[in-house]
Amino acid sequence: MRCQRGFTLLETLVALAIALPLGFAFLAILGGGLRGASAAAAAGAGADALASLAERLDAEAHSAAAIFTGSNELDFFTRDASGAPHFWAYRYDAATKTLARYVYDDLGAGGPVNARPSGPRLANVVAFSTTRAPISQIAIPALAGYAVRDVSLPLGYPGVSGGNALVVVDVRTANSRIHRELAPRLAPSGFSVIVGTYAPAVAPSAPPPGPSSENVYQYYGLMLWRLGPCVGVHFAVTPGCGLNGDDSGLLAEQDGADVVPGGTVVAPPGSQIPLRDVCQPSGATNPNAAQLVASLDASGNAYVEVVDASAGADEWWRISPGGLYVAPQLPLRPIPVAQQNPIGATFLSGPGYWYSTTYWLSC
Repeated sequence: MRCQRGFTLLETLVALAIALPLGFAFLAILGGGLRGASAAAAAGAGADALASLAERLDAEAHSAAAIFTGSNELDFFTRDASGAPHFWAYRYDAATKTLARYVYDDLGAGGPVNARPSGPRLANVVAFSTTRAPISQIAIPALAGYAVRDVSLPLGYPGVSGGNALVVVDVRTANSRIHRELAPRLAPSGFSVIVGTYAPAVAPSAPPPGPSSENVYQYYGLMLWRLGPCVGVHFAVTPGCGLNGDDSGLLAEQDGADVVPGGTVVAPPGSQIPLRDVCQPSGATNPNAAQLVASLDASGNAYVEVVDASAGADEWWRISPGGLYVAPQLPLRPIPVAQQNPIGATFLSGPGYWYSTTYWLSC
């Protein structure tokens, strides 16, 4: 019978001394790989959540009439086809590092009230900020240096205004970040388009020649505007925009007026027209005031006709940023539509908005 030899105790201990460190090293490598895979999965999920948030913010900005900001908050406002207002917001809680969406169920005297959570909640947000950026402070290379005018449109609620300002939103997690520039659906462009001028009905006599720095007056522009889902649409075929009844949609419109920058006009020496007869005071109406419309003389200088019916006077006042009067060289002619017009009726319209600007002497 053949004898079989086993491992001695010493051999077993040596084998264990070699195998145990290798086993512990393998377990450490395996654990690190599992932790890395878990962290990568979490980072991927966080990036997907931020990408979904960016898509939601873009979509909600396109449906909003106004976007405004608060402390750790981004707010939206719109009206439905029946004219009912709707508010919703994104709020950041720095203590819990969460960004949540809320809607407001009621409208109080000072604005929306009774917010409740609605929609997904984003966790592990390490930073959240919102900044309102006036469009005039943003360089737009495609405009070739043209300065776009800031427009602010009050919507009837404290702290809520529309316009063409951008709201810049920055959201960061430990591994990802989104940076979005949001503009509301009805943001006006800040441009004006000249659509027509007309010649004066009566050709006044030329004022006496000679320069003068006296009788310098200001004029201003009055911009009337209307916003709403029923502006610029075909009432007969657009749901919620009928001409009468509860289906009118007119409650969804917002009307208003704003004063825009004007300039300087100079009356001729010995003018027979007192400014009070022909000016338009702020907050009141003067029945003798008339819209200013520019015309050009033979030398290309711009003038406006000022008629005072009560005094029986009819004069040409020069549009002059330097406050200098020079008698016009007749004949005067209206400024063509395609030519730059220092004073002229302007109109800008599109789906959901229109703006009409006229110019008046300022009291």
